[in-house]
Amino acid sequence: MGDSARRQRGLVANMEDVLEVYQRPHDPQRPLVCLDETSKQLIVETRAPIPAKPGRKARHDYEYERNGVANLFMLFAPLEGWRHVKVTDHHTASITPTCSGICRTCIFPTR
Repeated sequence: MGDSARRQRGLVANMEDVLEVYQRPHDPQRPLVCLDETSKQLIVETRAPIPAKPGRKARHDYEYERNGVANLFMLFAPLEGWRHVKVTDHHTASITPTCSGICRTCIFPTR
């Protein structure tokens, strides 16, 4: 078996482990919390659109100016029925402390 096939088997085994987590019964003391992140480029139109006229649609220029980046972090608990989104203007090396704080203080406060 080649290296590529071994890596593929390892990826499949890891995915099966992750999927098993989703099959666990609901336990309010150990909630399943997922984290996802993405970044979005923010843009500003540089020219005003030309308004619509009878028989003609409004026209928008494709030129834009870059206006930074926003990072979105989403915590999602599918079995609990909630999600929380945090938007930041910078990407730190680790968002884990922030997300842990959100879970601990807002979503699952200690008693």
